[in-house]
Amino acid sequence: MEATMPQAIAAQLVAWGVSQAVASIAAYAITTAATYFASGLLRGSPPKPDASEREHKSPTPPRIHVLGARRVFWSLMLYTNTSDSETVDVGAFCEGPINAVLQPYLNDDKVTISGGFVQQLSDGSYDDNKVLAGYNLGANPNTAHAAVVSRVPPWTNNHRGDGIVSGYLIKTGVKGEDFLDIYPQGDNVTMSLAVQGHFCHDPRDPGSDPYNPSTWTYTENAVLHYLWFKTVFMGNDYAAKIAPVEQMWIDAANDCDIAIPLAAGGTEPKYRAAIIFPADADPVQVDDMIRSTFDGWSAVDENGCIRVHSGKLYEPTVSVGPDQIVDYELQEFVEDENRLNEIITRYVSAAHDYNEVECQPWRDDSDIAERGKVVSTTVEHQVPSHTQARRLDKRQMARVNAPQRGRVRTVFSAREALAERYINLTIEEAGTVFFTGAVEVIGGERDSETGGAIIEWVAVDENVDAWNPATEDGQPAPTAAKYYLPPLTAPTIATAVAQIDGSGTFARIAVTFDPISAAAPTWFVRWRIDGEASYVEQEVTPSGSTLLTGAVPADEMIDVGVAYNSGGRFSGWSADTTISTSTANLAPAAPSEVTSTGAAGEAEVTWRNPSSANLSYVKLFRNTADDFGTAADVSGEIVGGLGQVMSVVDGGLAPGTYWWWVVAYNANEIASAPGGPATATVA
Repeated sequence: MEATMPQAIAAQLVAWGVSQAVASIAAYAITTAATYFASGLLRGSPPKPDASEREHKSPTPPRIHVLGARRVFWSLMLYTNTSDSETVDVGAFCEGPINAVLQPYLNDDKVTISGGFVQQLSDGSYDDNKVLAGYNLGANPNTAHAAVVSRVPPWTNNHRGDGIVSGYLIKTGVKGEDFLDIYPQGDNVTMSLAVQGHFCHDPRDPGSDPYNPSTWTYTENAVLHYLWFKTVFMGNDYAAKIAPVEQMWIDAANDCDIAIPLAAGGTEPKYRAAIIFPADADPVQVDDMIRSTFDGWSAVDENGCIRVHSGKLYEPTVSVGPDQIVDYELQEFVEDENRLNEIITRYVSAAHDYNEVECQPWRDDSDIAERGKVVSTTVEHQVPSHTQARRLDKRQMARVNAPQRGRVRTVFSAREALAERYINLTIEEAGTVFFTGAVEVIGGERDSETGGAIIEWVAVDENVDAWNPATEDGQPAPTAAKYYLPPLTAPTIATAVAQIDGSGTFARIAVTFDPISAAAPTWFVRWRIDGEASYVEQEVTPSGSTLLTGAVPADEMIDVGVAYNSGGRFSGWSADTTISTSTANLAPAAPSEVTSTGAAGEAEVTWRNPSSANLSYVKLFRNTADDFGTAADVSGEIVGGLGQVMSVVDGGLAPGTYWWWVVAYNANEIASAPGGPATATVA
């Protein structure tokens, strides 16, 4: 008969008349039947399942089991893109069916999903109707996610994922300047769910059938979780292994539900659990992890039945005395380096999005003061309450620091002690009693030599169940509301003025914006021809409070707006202002390349017409001084092509020096600046 025992720390065991046997220290450890006495009685902390910490990518995701309320990240089974620039992710969370989803998360943001769409957060993240998401509860049979089936042709209604809690996330494409506003973590958006896990059989409920899961209910009762593990996961037959000792399980479950007063007011159940583990985990470690949540003890009796006790001291019904002990080892001290006086405690906190957090450590301040040092270890409790975690710590420290511990080897009549958590033990030799009292059995096995048992034990602390909420509850991990930056205020346009290019073929719009209060903004402008659907958007560098667009069409009505980005947040666009880029009152550009060549009684003047689209004609002006203001028109209207090289012979001139200018005009006789002057001497 073998027993699995509660958390225990074995210090050196000093035998009377025999050599020392050394066992290692571990703070979070539970022994199962040792194959020989000094072999690893202790185990380290079970590895935390990655499903509770991060996302995985795998076409065949790991099977994850959840008991109680935990947060689980998905393992991606599908991650692809659609022709509409959408990304489609489908992932598995855990084995189903489960009772409920308490809260969906995108990264660490709590989100609301309504009508298949993630609702926008207060800071503008996940803009309404930009992100689609959904999940199921892992029914068997399940239903395929319709939003995925409609977008990914290879994914059909047969992709149901029966018995698997799964979800999907569809991210639509957005413009570059909006990307970090809508997807604050970039493209790395991970989905997770806080869930209420498996249904469990409750032998206290007459309507619950251990062979009919449809009659089971959701629970956080730690013993009922252990019953699920032993029967459903490990496959032990209920009728053969549990039913004959069912009352023990009922008593232990009832103990878990005892209302414990809290210093903050109200009560909480004595022992709850929040368990998550992969299906391929070491069953021994999972067994240890679940039992540790109720300081549990379990053993298989001689009839093959699985016995259980919760963390509750009871009056022993079995005694082992000198006439049954073949030999023994006794230690009546704990080495200084092994005597704990602090346990750093972690627990699963709903107030911290179902993450593991540290509460106030469990400490023996008087021992710390007396010894002048801290001997500490860390325990990661899979429980949903800091007060429960500290109550477990108290029991753990009492067991670790028990001043008397050892091993006894017995005859056949004492074998029944292996099926008990607590026994009365008396060690006597030559009329001298070395120990007598209640002890806790922390390990053992049958002894093939004597037909009896080898029993490992520690002395019982009779005050282990005492609890003073006012002085012992301690403080939970501090909480702080998540701060969302307020959305940026959209800018407003103060003025907008069209600046027509000298050629008259295009314009730019100079936009002046009202002052904003944002650090190091990056500015954007957008424009469109009034009445059109789409905008042209561009990033621009301001000159003071003025932004200048790129080229926009001339002779149009143009809608223009501005926006900015600061600290990864986008302001949204200002209201549009509509501006005319008409060239009706715009002068053409000035003629260029004006030259003149003098001859007898005349001069030839040459120039290049401007390329302005609104050019109508040019005129030639002449003066006997370098003064355009008093120059005279000597040609009248000269019509030529855009950019054409033109020449005129100005004749009938008296000898002397002359100056010429060429001026371009539009159809409304709006004149350009004069081109020139060119000067020449006439003979």
